[in-house]
Amino acid sequence: MRRGGAFTLIAAAAKETFEVGGEDREDDRILGFLIAECGHRRIGHVITIDVRSEARRLRVGSALLDAAELRLRSARCRLVQLETAVDNVAALSFYKRRGYNVIQTVSRYYSSGVDALLLEKDLLLALASS
Repeated sequence: MRRGGAFTLIAAAAKETFEVGGEDREDDRILGFLIAECGHRRIGHVITIDVRSEARRLRVGSALLDAAELRLRSARCRLVQLETAVDNVAALSFYKRRGYNVIQTVSRYYSSGVDALLLEKDLLLALASS
């Protein structure tokens, strides 16, 4: 999060009031987050995105990705890339629906030895077609 050009987006539910030690407090419930950056070659990179399991299918991931793509476009990034595990079928389906294409397999990307798929989206093409 401290890398130059990196940013963090957080999706939170409406504030809830609860009691702690006889005192009312308000708290946001974090539903998901995304960390991304715009690199020096104007290629964005979604470093990580995570959504709580109970918030999936509520478009939280889509909202985070939409906001990140908008911010990357504002920073004049022309492409955005991300990685996902080859066996993460749900994530791959999500990214494909959002216009990402597999461009490469990265052997043993994860510490567990699992390969990753490198996906990419043309932000300028996506803007023109919307």
